[in-house]
Amino acid sequence: MSEILTFVGLIIGALLYMVGLSVRGISGRWTRSTAVIAASSTAASSTAASGPATVIRWFDNDGDVHECPADTHETQHLVAGDDVRVWFRDRRPEKCRTHDPDLDGKGLRLIGLVLLGIGVLAGVAGIVLMFL
Repeated sequence: MSEILTFVGLIIGALLYMVGLSVRGISGRWTRSTAVIAASSTAASSTAASGPATVIRWFDNDGDVHECPADTHETQHLVAGDDVRVWFRDRRPEKCRTHDPDLDGKGLRLIGLVLLGIGVLAGVAGIVLMFL
């Protein structure tokens, strides 16, 4: 039984951990900035029936202003003038996200570490049981 847990824990755990690291690496480097919620005059005129639309506006590293729709669950309760933390890429600063990019692949990495721990413990238990 310990041999099965060792193989499953080590192999699947290592694979999941590597996939979690690659998901984090693929997402790229993100720059954190503080943005402001604003009412968009161009979007407000096109959606007059549904009320004024809100956007997120932030400055990139070059001082240029960018905006995107404030349609994430982190920005639903915010009103115009509120600050929000955003992350954007240096190569494509016109796209932003409002959730922390450090969480990308965190679940896979955690499950991988747990399985690796189970695999190591099962391997040690198998060696100890062999000499008893």
